[in-house]
Amino acid sequence: MEVPILKIPFDQADAEFICGELKLMLLSGRLAMGEKARAFEEAFAGFCGAGYGLGVGSGTAALEIICRALEVSGGSVAVPANTFLATALAPVAAGAKIILVDCDPQYFQMCPEDLARKMRADTRAVILVHIGGFISPAWRRIKEMAEGNGAAFIEDAAHAHGAELPEGRAGALGFAAAFSFYPTKVLTTAEGGLVTTSDPGFYRRLQVIRQHGQIRPGSNLHHEWGGNFRPSEIHALLGLAMMRKADWILAERRAAAGIYDRLLAGTPVRPVLPPPGLRPSYYKYMALLPEGLERDRVKKRLQEDFKVALAGEVYAVAGHRQPLWRRRPDYLAAPPEPLPVTEMVARRQICLPLYPGLTPEAQGYVVESLLEVLEKCD
Repeated sequence: MEVPILKIPFDQADAEFICGELKLMLLSGRLAMGEKARAFEEAFAGFCGAGYGLGVGSGTAALEIICRALEVSGGSVAVPANTFLATALAPVAAGAKIILVDCDPQYFQMCPEDLARKMRADTRAVILVHIGGFISPAWRRIKEMAEGNGAAFIEDAAHAHGAELPEGRAGALGFAAAFSFYPTKVLTTAEGGLVTTSDPGFYRRLQVIRQHGQIRPGSNLHHEWGGNFRPSEIHALLGLAMMRKADWILAERRAAAGIYDRLLAGTPVRPVLPPPGLRPSYYKYMALLPEGLERDRVKKRLQEDFKVALAGEVYAVAGHRQPLWRRRPDYLAAPPEPLPVTEMVARRQICLPLYPGLTPEAQGYVVESLLEVLEKCD
């Protein structure tokens, strides 16, 4: 059996819908900032339970435009060290210095105790990343800490389309949230991003910054420092196709995760299990290998001996160990320091294949193959 890393869930019906709508779009001549973009913004904001949605060109752009609208320049922004570096680079592009925060060992999320130790008087925002599609059990505590310090609580929800708690879904828990629609994500538009917020004034400010700082687009009068953060109609069309099956995609991912939970129970591999009340989106199925095993060797043996490809980790290199900081220490609010939990997670973490259409038989083969490789690598 061969188990690939990923299968993107577009099918024949999606292709027919997209091709039909694309023909109409091309004939209309409107390829950016048109009715498809507006429809996708409204549909996705409603899906999250947020008041407004603002489409942009990428998930990184979503984070950057939030930070520019918050005017973080000259201050600091706290981000988890266990994240893709875009979470840190977007605030840097908006003029902030970065505070790198350690993670917790159970859910790989921002550690509130380390955040409390590191927040400063000039901290303008705290960005909580919903790693792997899991919302941190400490999210409310982190939000209260941020707001008590005068900082905005921002969700990096690039992994968390549809992740939900009794209090609401990702994208509606903070002051604003950033989503990515890269091909690997739970819902994809090939490229693209989106900001959600329920603050009308902030939404209007985002609109101005997205369009080169023009209060009235096309007026040639620029009132803010803005840029080209616009989405395309083509990507929005793909997003509308995704929204038609979003609930099915989430149900498939959650069912597959439940099967892995059962298969891994009692094994040396420790999966990340959701706390009560959380329904993750399962962008990744995260687990920890036993200490002392070399992950790259395990992945190589799985691929070569069993044709099982493991998904990329979240994340294999700890954020504070990135070589960029040696070249540009001025981007950081303080010199890097050891972050032992983040380093442990980066060293031991694996992610098993998980996507709609993955069969229980394939999942059983993945786990059997992994356990056999672990016995040989021990």
